[in-house]
Amino acid sequence: MILIFGLSMLLAGAIIFGLYKLLQLYYHSQVKFEDFERQIRYFIREVGDVNFFLIFFVPLAILFFFLLTKRYANYFHEISNGIRNLANGEFDKRVTVSTKDEFGEIAADINAAGEKLMEAVTRGDFAESSKDQLVLNLAHDLRTPLTSVIGYLDFILKDKDLPQEQVRHFTSIAFAKSQRLEKLIDELFEITRMSHGMLKSEKHPIDLGELLVQMNEELFPLFEKSHLETRLHLTSSLIIEADGDLLARVFENLLTNAVRYGSDGKYVDIHAYLDASEVVVQIINYGDAIPPEEIPHLFEMFYTGDKSRTHREGSTGLGLFISKNIVTQHNGTISADSNLIRTLFEVRLPQAEAN
Repeated sequence: MILIFGLSMLLAGAIIFGLYKLLQLYYHSQVKFEDFERQIRYFIREVGDVNFFLIFFVPLAILFFFLLTKRYANYFHEISNGIRNLANGEFDKRVTVSTKDEFGEIAADINAAGEKLMEAVTRGDFAESSKDQLVLNLAHDLRTPLTSVIGYLDFILKDKDLPQEQVRHFTSIAFAKSQRLEKLIDELFEITRMSHGMLKSEKHPIDLGELLVQMNEELFPLFEKSHLETRLHLTSSLIIEADGDLLARVFENLLTNAVRYGSDGKYVDIHAYLDASEVVVQIINYGDAIPPEEIPHLFEMFYTGDKSRTHREGSTGLGLFISKNIVTQHNGTISADSNLIRTLFEVRLPQAEAN
């Protein structure tokens, strides 16, 4: 959409510039001092060339944007129908979007999700009641950002008199929601791969302390933006057998959660130490407490508690479920504890055996 918006302005600008050059050539070669057209030129000069041509540029740019985005309304309708089919359990119906951009990718992802769900139903991987709950939650999570995208683009398409600043603002929001939708679908696919044993890991000795230092450095801009300071307390030689990329995903989820829900505090603490034959990592924030009744359900796939499922910026509500699966794959455990002072997430992993 950003590219289309830019293209609309470029086309409008090219036409206006061409019109300006034609009028300039006409006045220089055809119009005499006593002609009426000369008075029009004086008027334009009083108004200002730029101001005068902006009167034509703005509606022309909006017209081009409307024409270029008109086909996307059909794409949104098709994708919305596809999500509705998933919600109704009609997994065999396909979404047809004849484009290779983000909309085509979303349609392909929805079709693939339908195929995976159909295969799961055929194998009997979950009971009928579980299937109903799964597709309802899936449809809800997919529809929420999509509804925002459709709503903002509907504003743009229907109101031809929107200022360019408003058009750009609405387009930026729609683009951000589309990115969230893409992230959600990616995470749903990752969950599917986990469920069917298709998520492969390559374990080798890594120093968990070094991994945490690296994660802290990579997420520094996020902490800085939220005015949070990290405090690291790491024991040396925390060697485990693990897939570094997968574990990085776990701690990225926990640290971004600490930022998302701990912004009322000042610090995020990262502790890592040995406890008997286990390496323990604790991520602590000092923001809002998680209600006690929600703690046992935080790592469930489609738990709808306010704390674990609230759609704050960048959240899909699936990160903790994915984190638990990765930790379990490494023969470890993950838990949470929260009170009025702090919220703590703890990961325990087996220490690598000494050679």
